[in-house]
Amino acid sequence: MAHTFDGLGDIVGNGFCIGCGLCRALAPSAAIEMREAPNGHLRPEPRRPIPAAEEAAILALCPGINVTGPFGGGGDLDPVWGKVRRVVRGHAADPDIRFRAASGGLMTAVSQFLLGSGRVAGVLQVAADLDDALASRPVLSRTPQQVLAAAGSRYGTSASLATLLEVIALGEPIAVALKPCDVAAVRNLQRQDARARGLVVFTMAMFCGTVPGLAASDEFLARRGLSRDEVAEFRWRGHGCPGPTYARTRDGREFTGAYEEFWVDHPWTTQFRCKICPDAIGLQADLAVGDAWPGGWPAAFPGEVDPGSPSGTAAGQEFGEDKGFNLAVAHTEIGAAVLAAAEAAGDVVLEESDIAALRDCQPHHVDLRRLLAARLAAARLAGLPAPNFSNLGLEAAAAGVDPDLLGANFAGTLKRLRAGHGDEPATADYAG
Repeated sequence: MAHTFDGLGDIVGNGFCIGCGLCRALAPSAAIEMREAPNGHLRPEPRRPIPAAEEAAILALCPGINVTGPFGGGGDLDPVWGKVRRVVRGHAADPDIRFRAASGGLMTAVSQFLLGSGRVAGVLQVAADLDDALASRPVLSRTPQQVLAAAGSRYGTSASLATLLEVIALGEPIAVALKPCDVAAVRNLQRQDARARGLVVFTMAMFCGTVPGLAASDEFLARRGLSRDEVAEFRWRGHGCPGPTYARTRDGREFTGAYEEFWVDHPWTTQFRCKICPDAIGLQADLAVGDAWPGGWPAAFPGEVDPGSPSGTAAGQEFGEDKGFNLAVAHTEIGAAVLAAAEAAGDVVLEESDIAALRDCQPHHVDLRRLLAARLAAARLAGLPAPNFSNLGLEAAAAGVDPDLLGANFAGTLKRLRAGHGDEPATADYAG
């Protein structure tokens, strides 16, 4: 019989920590510090013992081990995408936002709309750390300009919820624009805390393709003869869709690389928890947003960049699409209402889309949802502690999947776990 988690150390040691920093907020007596571990992800390090009441709060609310989906209340739900009130394809109306935001810019434009319309006093998001260009930190953006300054994909570990309780304690209505697992933590808190229910008035999640460790980013720099401490700015993608990977040193040198170099030509790793993620598509968010790449991959690149050359884009070369688009799913009435209001205000440009487009543009996420039941079954058989992953419709999602494919995922996960799995890095595979 599977056993339950007995504390924070059990969560981390068994590979269920996502590095979000919520435990830091829930256990102030322990003075938890979030530090980069050898696996390239932030992990909690308590400086003092965690009191029993605070550890109980962590066990009850940690999104690494507590995710509740929308499939427990009946109704007409898609087996992969959950409650779907509206699907749109669109982009930010402002071409500068669209260019800078690494995709179509919908998350940035909607966040700006929420602030500009007075619906919220702040948007909790992440931005580049001021002391480490590869690191990220949570910020409460209070103006549209601050939202834009934080725009761009941050493909790295981030303690995005370390300040959540401090932000809620301000007593102001806020929006959250983070990863699906971060939104899961907010929902966990809202179920127990009336203040959180009243003040977090909008949640928005990106479709998350796992959280890479920072080793791949360090290796990108190393191929150019750089170390992290030399870098003042780092961008995994952006300034176009998807745009080049970009680094600027403190002495002003600039280095770029094509999308394939970072994500295809060289291996990268993620957290084990991402390989058994019960919700990477924001099922609990009011609005979930992702790339709109037909076939699940950006447009072809017309040229190559010498990975060792300190230069900008070669003459006439483009990285990915000329103009970015997003797909967005409104899961709730407020999600659909905010989309409509932002469109009416002229902040976003939208066209109606459908679940078929989601399946075409996000095949990796469809695979992960459909194969997850097999992976979790292997984890149970291997004796991992049992997470509270509930109302996720995993059996329905797996219906009709090739039994050989399910068996291969079960066997592969079980083999890894029986080989002594812990919190070490896991090779990323997008669930394939």
